[in-house]
Amino acid sequence: MIVIAKYTVLLFGLFLIYASFFFFFKPFKAKEIIAKAGSTYFINYLELVTRLIIGLAFIISSEKSNFQIQFNIVGYFLVISALILMIVPIKKHNQFSRKAADKLKPIYLKISAPISLFLGILLLIAFKN
Repeated sequence: MIVIAKYTVLLFGLFLIYASFFFFFKPFKAKEIIAKAGSTYFINYLELVTRLIIGLAFIISSEKSNFQIQFNIVGYFLVISALILMIVPIKKHNQFSRKAADKLKPIYLKISAPISLFLGILLLIAFKN
């Protein structure tokens, strides 16, 4: 189970690296995708189940990482937020996502790109052998 959790976190690290380039080079498309969160039951629960799985992976793999406390904090945050959002009406979730996307300026996404890149790389090197 720990091996699967570890590789899930590593895969999430690769996703963050990909997202960093996407945010930097295609910020308008990124805004469109963010606005779609919670727009359908499928998208809503796909997002939330993915968040839950990644959160559990952080928690389970934390003892094998170089950042055990941070992994637990991130993991529990992801798990709790996923569970809370699962009981929030889908219209509220989508309404929030659309508002957030409206407020996001392309420059904000470009500024966040290096942070996403850094965190993705950090996840790739976070584990002890």
